[in-house]
Amino acid sequence: MRIQWLAPGDERQVDRAARLFDEPPDPTAVRAYLEDRRNVFLLACENELPVGFLRGTELRQLHSHRRQMFLYEIAVDEHHRRRGIGAGLVRELLRYCREREFEEVFVFTDPANAAAVGLYRSTGGITETPADRMFVYPLTGTPAKAIRSEPSDPR
Repeated sequence: MRIQWLAPGDERQVDRAARLFDEPPDPTAVRAYLEDRRNVFLLACENELPVGFLRGTELRQLHSHRRQMFLYEIAVDEHHRRRGIGAGLVRELLRYCREREFEEVFVFTDPANAAAVGLYRSTGGITETPADRMFVYPLTGTPAKAIRSEPSDPR
């Protein structure tokens, strides 16, 4: 498996992976997404065939100069699952974020999605409680802060 980092000009690569998306990607939206330097798009290929992707977005914080990465979406072709492709994509994103001194990577998932929960746990993601929807990959030496999976009531 080979993982590619897509950049502006790689729109055709996303189009090649269209079968992996729930809806066909819009070429104009893909171009804008790839042109935004805060966005990450990783494409996993086997023998030049796209078999998985991961996309995320860098976020700034108000309490720290260190960035966070929101892992927005990950998908692996159903015929290529359980071969380490998803784990490879997550590890590549974690490597990138560690090298650039991000504070953490986080991802939301449905706790009933056993495959996703297994992927995130196996690659080092942690939760505050077993019922949480958010997995966090702390990338600094400090322990993860308490994380709530639902927004607090603003009243």
